[in-house]
Amino acid sequence: MATPEDYMQRCFDLAKLAGKNVKSNPKVGAVLVYQDRIIGEGYHEAYGGPHAEINALNSVSPEEKEFIKDSTLYVSLEPCCIDRKTPPCTDGIIEHGIKEVIFSVQDPNPDVAGQSIEILKARGLTVSHGLLSNQGEQLIRPFKANLNKRPYVILKFAQSSDAYIGKRGKTVSISNNYSKILSHRWRSEVDGILVGYQTALIDDPQLNTRLWSGDDPLRIVLDPRAELPLHLKVCSDDAPTLFVNDVGTADSDSFNKDRIKISADESFIQNLLRILFDKGIYSLIVEGGTKTIQKFLETDLWDEARVITNNQPLRSGIKAPYIIGLPYTVSRIKDDEITYVYRRNDGSQSVQ
Repeated sequence: MATPEDYMQRCFDLAKLAGKNVKSNPKVGAVLVYQDRIIGEGYHEAYGGPHAEINALNSVSPEEKEFIKDSTLYVSLEPCCIDRKTPPCTDGIIEHGIKEVIFSVQDPNPDVAGQSIEILKARGLTVSHGLLSNQGEQLIRPFKANLNKRPYVILKFAQSSDAYIGKRGKTVSISNNYSKILSHRWRSEVDGILVGYQTALIDDPQLNTRLWSGDDPLRIVLDPRAELPLHLKVCSDDAPTLFVNDVGTADSDSFNKDRIKISADESFIQNLLRILFDKGIYSLIVEGGTKTIQKFLETDLWDEARVITNNQPLRSGIKAPYIIGLPYTVSRIKDDEITYVYRRNDGSQSVQ
C-alpha cells in the first residue's frame, strides 16, 4: 500500500514535468487520493494556466467525481489564496468539499505565506504540511530566486582530475561525449546561457542544444569593450544573442544581435541579473570561464553549481573555480563524475 511519502513524491515528479514553461511561477504537482488510490492528478503546466490543484480536480473521471469530497489532496506547495491570472486554489478546494489537504512546504510568496492554511482551517478542513520538506524546498529554489527579481543561476564547468578548467589561449576538451550531451540537455532547460569574453574568443562556442532535442537558450556574452571579432559564431550566425559591454550600445552587427551597457563596477552582476530578469530570463546557466564564474561567486548571486570532473589530469593550466556549498548529488557518466552543489543560502538573495 502506498504511503503519504509516496503520494508526495508523485507530486514532485509531476511538478518537474513543467520544465521552464511556468516561467517565474513555481513548479507544483498535486494528487487526489481516495481510499489509498489516486483518482486525480495534475501539475502547473504553463505560466498563466490552471494550477496543479485545479488540474488534479479536473482530471477526476465523471464516475468518480462523487469521491472527491472524501479524498485527501496532496500538494507539493501550499495552495494559493490570491486572485490573479487564475482564481485562488483555496476556493476550488473548498467548493469541491475536500476535507483534508497535505502539502510539503509553505509558499514563500509574502502574499500567501501561510494564509491559505488559515483560510482552509477556518472552513473546517484538516491541513498539515512538512511532508518531505527538504525535497519540497529544493523544488521551489528557482521560484525563490525569481521572487527577488533575478534569474535562478546555475554555474557549470568541466575540470580535470587535478582541478584545471583549461589551458591559457587554447581550446581544451575535458568532459566525455556523454557529459556533453547532458550539458546540452541542461541548456534546453534554461532561458539563458552566459559566457565571458575569453570563453567566446578562445572556444568560439555555439552555445546551443544541437546534441539534444530542445529550445536553444538566449545567448548572453560579456564583451566589456565590444571587441569580439565578427567572425566568431556568436557574432556571425543568426541565433539571438545579447552582448553586454561597458562602452554603450551600438547598431546590431547582424540579425538578432542586441547590445546593452552595464558599468563594470561592484554592482555589475546585480545589475545584469535584474536586466535579464526583466527580459524574461528566469533561469540562467553560466558556462565560463573562470573569471566570469568567479564574479558570481564573489557576489554570492548564484544558486547551484554543476561540476563535471574527468578522471584525467591536465597538470597545468587555468585553475577551476573553487565552489563552497552543499553537495546534494554526485553521479557518474563513464569517466566523468558530476557533482551538483547548492549555495548555502536558500536562494533568496536579492539583486535589489
